[in-house]
Amino acid sequence: MQRLALAIVAVVAALVAGAGGWLGLSYLAMPVSGLGVAYVMGARVALTSDHVHAIARGETPGIEFLRKAEDMSNKYLWQRGKIERPAGCLYYETDKVTGAVAHPKSCPAQGRITTTGDQLHFAVEPGGALRIGVSDKPPKNTTHVTNGALYEADGEIGIGKSLEDAAWFKVTLDAEWLNVFDPPRPADSSTDPDWMESSCTPATRQRLRDPVVLGVMPAIAARLCPVKPEKPGRTLSLVHFQSGPLQWTDWTNRLGCRALLYRLMPSRTPGDLAGCIGGPWAKLDRTDLALSFFEITPSGEFAAIR
Repeated sequence: MQRLALAIVAVVAALVAGAGGWLGLSYLAMPVSGLGVAYVMGARVALTSDHVHAIARGETPGIEFLRKAEDMSNKYLWQRGKIERPAGCLYYETDKVTGAVAHPKSCPAQGRITTTGDQLHFAVEPGGALRIGVSDKPPKNTTHVTNGALYEADGEIGIGKSLEDAAWFKVTLDAEWLNVFDPPRPADSSTDPDWMESSCTPATRQRLRDPVVLGVMPAIAARLCPVKPEKPGRTLSLVHFQSGPLQWTDWTNRLGCRALLYRLMPSRTPGDLAGCIGGPWAKLDRTDLALSFFEITPSGEFAAIR
């Protein structure tokens, strides 16, 4: 029996190692773009009044943000943190000693994450009335403190080779619109107070298939959102998705993003831009956003922007 158990462990270890090696080779074979990317992306968190009452009762609420057409309770939103990459990451320079071409040393390998000290302080008064405030210090006579659930990402992205030639995009994405059970959006705002003019596709669950080893991952909730530049120029197709295990590292996040782009962008225009913003949407006390960007090559492949 012990030998059988050891054999099973060895097989599982070999499969895991093989899958990891396959992913590594796929990442190394990925074409690389000469463009750079800079961004500032704020992460907001929120709770509905039902969530707040559940926390006051000592419960852990199940979080699902619905559109206001279905859920008229107010959302309490505030800036909890941001992820940023400086403008120096837009360009490359040659090292005078080694001759290597790379971003300047001021450019971090990954986005810098900062969080504010603000939290939601609240008390539930007789009759169910809420008294709430948001600050970095608890105000008097409040009985509960919480950080909320990731609800929205809002910010600006620049992609190019310098400040002068970069294409800039303003982006706002929220958890409500990633709900795959949302009904089709109405034709205009007269029938839905939360209607937003958006050309994003409805959210669907996608299984990753490129490389094929990613097929063992569970399906991911995602939608494709075309984003117009602030000035005429390159267009950006942005995938908004629910992050998971692939977002534990920067390189696996790029592989996962590219696999989503292959699924959601069957037709591609060379020279255009594509990318992903993932997050643990509707998860309590989480604001870790995962960003990744690509340039579409003349052959229609995705070249990683690093």
